[in-house]
Amino acid sequence: MPGESDHLSVSTTPTQAPPADASPPVPPQARRHAIGAATAASISGLMFGWDAMSLNVVKSALGFHTGAGPGMLGFAIAFGVLSAVLGAFLSGRLSDRVGRRTIMVVAAVLFIVSSVGTAFIGSSMAMFLFWRLFSGMAMGAAMTIAPAYISETSPAQMRGMLVSLRQFMLIIGLFVCGLLGEAMLGAAPDPGGDRPLSTSQLPMLGLSLEVWQWAFLSVAVGGVIYLVASLLIPESPRYLIAHGRIERAREVLARTVGEHAVDDRIGEISQSLKSGAKGGGFKSLLSRSGSRIQRIVWIGIGLAALQQLVGINAIFYYATTIFSTLGFDAQDALQKTLILTAVKIAAIVTGMLLIDRIGRRPLLMWGSIFMFAALVVTALTMLTAPQVDGAPDLANSPIRAVLALVALCLYVFAYAGTWGPIMWVLIGEMFPNRMRGAATSVAGGVEWMSNFAVTLTFPVLAVWSIGSTYSIYAAVALLSIFFVWKLVPETKGLELEQMDKFAD
Repeated sequence: MPGESDHLSVSTTPTQAPPADASPPVPPQARRHAIGAATAASISGLMFGWDAMSLNVVKSALGFHTGAGPGMLGFAIAFGVLSAVLGAFLSGRLSDRVGRRTIMVVAAVLFIVSSVGTAFIGSSMAMFLFWRLFSGMAMGAAMTIAPAYISETSPAQMRGMLVSLRQFMLIIGLFVCGLLGEAMLGAAPDPGGDRPLSTSQLPMLGLSLEVWQWAFLSVAVGGVIYLVASLLIPESPRYLIAHGRIERAREVLARTVGEHAVDDRIGEISQSLKSGAKGGGFKSLLSRSGSRIQRIVWIGIGLAALQQLVGINAIFYYATTIFSTLGFDAQDALQKTLILTAVKIAAIVTGMLLIDRIGRRPLLMWGSIFMFAALVVTALTMLTAPQVDGAPDLANSPIRAVLALVALCLYVFAYAGTWGPIMWVLIGEMFPNRMRGAATSVAGGVEWMSNFAVTLTFPVLAVWSIGSTYSIYAAVALLSIFFVWKLVPETKGLELEQMDKFAD
């Protein structure tokens, strides 16, 4: 604790960071440059929503054109998540060699090329999987490298808020791009027969393509936006210093964090990089048995896994059933989406305002507590409801339905304002400079694998018992409380060079 020791450790009582206002205020011009760089990197979140929209539109068309059954169709849609694991694993370490910004540029190009390619697959499932391999890799790389880049180009006083910006863009992207997909489907004429609406011909820009093709081509437009934004922002100053480009690093630091003590900052960064000159690769992460560097990596892996294993993706599978019991029918998708989007936006804005004021650990703790409470209520509601064909029937239990809806909104608020963005904030900032690329790769890969595991197992678990399934997620949320309390360090207000103390 401050006043007891200058040594920061990852212990059962993680050291609290010094107050964020210990550093000099950030000049207005530097704030603008830092926000601009963070916004450009956060377009990766927007691309996630854009890609999700295209998949939602293409599902029925893909089955119609290729003749794929439900199993193959489900695998094809999930294949992007698997390839995102590969992109996440490769991006961090490669960014140490070619630069953070270069990885974003490559990801943008992959988005463009793969989206155009996917739009013209004809009836070939093999070609769909081929192009989805590259778009998934682009997604994994872009989403994983953004927190590291934003952390390295942001002042410590506003780093948490700026890294959280990517999560805000993700939520907006899911909503706005979802509306774009609905608008394209709404503008399409009835194709007639047994053809899905997404296979309708929709003339635009002098071309007559099917709706699902336009959906994928629109993703390419997002890729172009991401590409231009990535080319306009500076490279990470820590990457520049690691590769001997000191003068350029000085310019970037002066622009994004202010000119105060730039030479001292360069010296600190250089020293932190030299302290691990022989390491930095994947082998260095687990090379010393029992070392703190091992421990901080495992904490990162635990954060990444818990963020998904609390069941965030599975929660929305049953949201439609809960809404339907409250009078929403299948045509009220927009109203349901608006309710949940409003909850998520309110949560993420609240989190962004608080993260650099009260810290990462308190927000994670409260998020875990509220998620646990909401999941327990949901599980009990499902387990005690009348069962019809092995599933809970809330249609004749309005009190249970309202309770389930309140619990759902509480869960979404708690997750979106805490674990959703803060896991990535910590992943981007708590690793030492010399190993940030490799460690971010591992944590990002684990996050995508956990995402896939929940998506793959939930349908099977839900058939067994939806109430028991939510009980499992509640147990994971309970575990996350103790995980944060015992292991997660506070990083609020610390410069990235001070993170070395967690691993030394």
